[in-house]
Amino acid sequence: MNFSEMKDQAINGVKWYFNRNWNRDDVMNMDEISDEVHSTLKMVYLSLFCAMLSITCGSTLQWISIAGGKYAVLSYVADLILLCLTPPERVNTRIIISMLTAYSFGSSVGFIFNYLFKVEQRFVLRLLVGITIGTGNLLYQAITTKDRREIYTGCLKYCVVIVFSIITFFLLETDTTLRMIVIHSVLILFMGYLVIYSQEILYDADFGDIDYVNCTFNVFFHFPGIMIHAARLYLWGEQQEEN
Repeated sequence: MNFSEMKDQAINGVKWYFNRNWNRDDVMNMDEISDEVHSTLKMVYLSLFCAMLSITCGSTLQWISIAGGKYAVLSYVADLILLCLTPPERVNTRIIISMLTAYSFGSSVGFIFNYLFKVEQRFVLRLLVGITIGTGNLLYQAITTKDRREIYTGCLKYCVVIVFSIITFFLLETDTTLRMIVIHSVLILFMGYLVIYSQEILYDADFGDIDYVNCTFNVFFHFPGIMIHAARLYLWGEQQEEN
């Protein structure tokens, strides 16, 4: 393979990452979820909740200095490589490895954030706890109803609770207050992203079975691509309405 072919493959890979199959109508679709697709969505939410729970447990143990550090980063990389090399048909094995990968990531994320951004572990842990509760809320909503509006309304209610909880931090010192505002803002942004990502899962599930273990980790890896694509669709829709 020459340099020109490698360049073309890299360009096509970037285009694929940022160009999703769904459009604005798919994002705004609020039809009731079919039984088969609903089962897929619940499995994705369950896998995501268990992964976030593992991440939070790893981060908690790292916070109290039982586990974590630079060796946890190596463990996370090794587990991630092992997960990628495990065949898709070995579902149970992939689930176990994915939980170990999530735990290793939680044990190392505090070290990474502190090294790169000088963010204390307690703030990282608070963010992870908030995301874990949010994914648990989505799982609960998905179990109790097949109505997309009710599922996403439950997510919206959780975001409202987060907004009101920010008010309590104004009683703290300025530096802590600013950090907590940033953390809760990121949490609200991520919950909004989960709604958009859920629509992508439902769109893909309509065309066949999907790998819910891959979907769990794609939540984090596809974040930039999905958000940029969603913003592009929104801006394009605004221009269409103006014309």
